[in-house]
Amino acid sequence: MSNEREKKQIMEMLQDGKLTAEQAEKLLKALDGGTENRSGYKTETKSVAVSDGKPGSRLKGKFKVEVQSADGDNVMVTLPLMLAKLALSMMPAEKMSEIKANGVDLAQIVNNIEDFIDMVDEDIVNVVSAGGDRVRVYIQR
Repeated sequence: MSNEREKKQIMEMLQDGKLTAEQAEKLLKALDGGTENRSGYKTETKSVAVSDGKPGSRLKGKFKVEVQSADGDNVMVTLPLMLAKLALSMMPAEKMSEIKANGVDLAQIVNNIEDFIDMVDEDIVNVVSAGGDRVRVYIQR
């Protein structure tokens, strides 16, 4: 009854660049469309379309966070930037309106990510402690 495995495959295909954010969104909606949630009610998600003015444009690159401790504990977080558009397109319209009413234009932020990527040519954060711990935040193009 759960589509979690299929959703995970779609997200992996998106991360690998095999699907565009728009294609992934359509597939995810198709999986969720007309299904009943745990409480037995049918769910429907209204979303806001995000256009960056560039037909077929995709955010390329990955937001990466690396933490390496002197003790050998390591953490690596990788977030494909195109997920920002997918997440935004899946946000309910009423929540988008509420956020925008508070002065935050998420659509504009997401649309400006591409410009930001082009401007950043070095690490966003790069810290090495006296004890040898290291934290690095950067965008991999």
